[in-house]
Amino acid sequence: MANYAGIAIGINHYQFLQPLNYGQADAQRLQGFFVDQAHLQPTEFLLLTDTSPPIDDFLTYPNRENILRCLDRIRQSPGSPESWRWFLFSGCGVSWDKVDYLMPIDGNPDDIPGTGIPIECLFSSLKTMGGNKILVLLDINRSPGMPSGEPVGAETVELAYKMDISLILSSQLNQFSHEAAALGNGLFTSALLEALGYYHTEITLENLDEYLRERLPELSQHHWRPVQIPLTVIPLQEYRQQQIWPEGASSPPENQWANPSTDSEATKVVLSKDEKNLESEFAKKPLSVVKLNQNRSLPTNTDSSNQELSDSVALVSYSNSQPQTDTEELSSWREWLFWGSGIALLLG
Repeated sequence: MANYAGIAIGINHYQFLQPLNYGQADAQRLQGFFVDQAHLQPTEFLLLTDTSPPIDDFLTYPNRENILRCLDRIRQSPGSPESWRWFLFSGCGVSWDKVDYLMPIDGNPDDIPGTGIPIECLFSSLKTMGGNKILVLLDINRSPGMPSGEPVGAETVELAYKMDISLILSSQLNQFSHEAAALGNGLFTSALLEALGYYHTEITLENLDEYLRERLPELSQHHWRPVQIPLTVIPLQEYRQQQIWPEGASSPPENQWANPSTDSEATKVVLSKDEKNLESEFAKKPLSVVKLNQNRSLPTNTDSSNQELSDSVALVSYSNSQPQTDTEELSSWREWLFWGSGIALLLG
């Protein structure tokens, strides 16, 4: 099946470059998220890692031959231009003679043009898959074994503008992408997964960009890494607020994920008999919904594997005219007690 909703490539053990720790985990977790939460089949979100199993007759080992074969299949079977498609690469990249390359697992720094994958080739294939509705996420590690010179990413940004491709680089061109053992992922993918868990089906290019720009520097500082700020390119401004949840998604199970657009919905609970009676009394009076956290802050829990966020609301009963029955009855008893005490003193 070449009509993919997404492709995730993650590489740890390069044949000619220094290994990475969590490139494979980054790709696995993004694919796993969409399989679990968007109800995609694993074959709909293609995974290419050091250890990913083949899919039918397609080998998913991320060498140059297999990646180019994947891109060729995309070109031969274009997808629907109405659906957003995702592409993630977590691995090494390099700029050679002002041309940006992604390095497959067999990429050789001694022959970059012959063993690397040009970004322009990648972008051309992805546009065939999804037209302009493509989100490319590049968590590029600048390996010490790579030739120094022009920073990787400069041509990528230029091509994204030229080819109308939405792009997020994991760091600015003068920064480096980092990993953290405590997270079990790269910092960029950890922040990305948090954003997906936070917004879920309401995710857009705009709120994803805002989330990453705030959260990624926080994670960098928390894990004692140099500050890492993502670089986002959105050439077509009409796409900024479009929902970019991949095709095949369904609404999340009730109360499983926070939904930023439905803050006024109260959480359903199972009530006891007495509570039901109380609830029926409340139902006779108007209810005011009070938001406890109107200025929603981003989660600071660094364990992104368990991101369940919800809006807290309190139901407050009020009425324009408060009932006076109990107060009047109490005042009457106090009056009788006062006069009774006075009469007793006179008789005594």
